[in-house]
Amino acid sequence: METGQIALNFERGLAECYGTCREYVAARVHQQGKPQKAIAADMDYSPSDLSRKLAQNPDDSRRFTLDDLETYMKVTGDTKPVLYLVEKFLAQVNPDEIERQIQALQEKLAQSKAGQ
Repeated sequence: METGQIALNFERGLAECYGTCREYVAARVHQQGKPQKAIAADMDYSPSDLSRKLAQNPDDSRRFTLDDLETYMKVTGDTKPVLYLVEKFLAQVNPDEIERQIQALQEKLAQSKAGQ
């Protein structure tokens, strides 16, 4: 008789650790191997401007936008904010629907690889 090993993971998920995607990105900026000022420069912002955008000040007109998120992911290669959003909003989705979406993404990936 073969015996298997079970691994238990008690780590909280991304969406449980951060209230918003912006909070998660702010934490990731500080965790990156690059200094914040380098990330800010790559995004064409000053370090203080990036900090201000990532701050949680509802009265400030400078906000971290969806365009900023896309730029952040492009310059850092960090796609984990997408995983945060998937975990937060798709966790309640029917598993069959998730499977369908994964299959569609895999087909697009295969088409993309074939076109290279």
